[in-house]
Amino acid sequence: MSANDFLADAATRRQVMVQRASRGISKELDEVLEQLRADINSRIADVPTEFQRKRLGTVLASVESILQGGRENISQRLTERLNEFTDGEIEFQKETLDQVLNVETTVPPIEKVQSAVTSTPTELLIGNTKQTMTVNQMVETFSKSNTKEIKNLISTGFIAGDTTDQIAARVSQKVRGRTRAQARTVVQTAVNHAAGVARKEFSEENSDKIGGEKYLATLDARTTPTCSGLDGNIYEVGVGPKPPLHYNCRSLRVAVPREGSVLSGMEGSRPAVGADGVEQVTSNKTFSGWLRGQPADFKREFFRKYRDGQAKYELFEQGGLDAKAFIDADGAEISLQELREKNPLAWQKAQPAD
Repeated sequence: MSANDFLADAATRRQVMVQRASRGISKELDEVLEQLRADINSRIADVPTEFQRKRLGTVLASVESILQGGRENISQRLTERLNEFTDGEIEFQKETLDQVLNVETTVPPIEKVQSAVTSTPTELLIGNTKQTMTVNQMVETFSKSNTKEIKNLISTGFIAGDTTDQIAARVSQKVRGRTRAQARTVVQTAVNHAAGVARKEFSEENSDKIGGEKYLATLDARTTPTCSGLDGNIYEVGVGPKPPLHYNCRSLRVAVPREGSVLSGMEGSRPAVGADGVEQVTSNKTFSGWLRGQPADFKREFFRKYRDGQAKYELFEQGGLDAKAFIDADGAEISLQELREKNPLAWQKAQPAD
């Protein structure tokens, strides 16, 4: 257990570095987006006002070409940075696990890990629908949506008779606002995906020493019902839900050594952000265990993100249900009716309004 605590502690601290890495990549891609904005506005400025409607198709084709070049640039840079990040993640896994195992770990071929990062799809839960996408498909989806929105913005402006300066100002607002935010979401999700794939590849390479992986959610109020419900679950390597489970997912899976492969005498902790701010809790503290120690107002606010949140809060608080009880095997929320059927005693204790 002490070895597991140590690994959970190290992985949680590493996750802070993972988020820093995603912010660094996002800043680099901001430069690409800013160049896109400048190129699009330069193209718009070339359109004489009296020929706006006649030349609209030509302008939109030029803008689409600019955006396509931007997509290729973003995809290439993101792949390069993910490869660099993957190298560091593999090094971290070896350094960390070698401190708790009584035998030295083996590093998988880095080319194999990098290939797995780009080729392995991730299942993202969007609402109640799962979408399976590789990193390149995430970029492609983002690019298509962004291209459509910018072309619509330009088309609407030209047809309405707006000046090129007015249209350019709207393009700038769009790129510096929504487009940038969406790009950062893709980057954070892709970096967490790369980290997860690297950990899985490392664990599989050392399957004689690593017997499973433990799901760890971030302990704060932003965590989704799905991730909070999965926190603490242990799965076979590569089996079960693998973060990221949704865009901006911050959860991770950490290696669980096989019995007899670990050294003893190590302890760890994991950070949490509750009503009183940042604190350190024991690394074996589950999300539900942590949440129960928070004030009632904090817990009510957390359950507002659930469907029928007040009733589920009462089932958690008075009925004693764990956060795991509110999701199914696929991570989707369970209805009140199903909760009532599965947990009659908890329902009787809580008596929530349904």
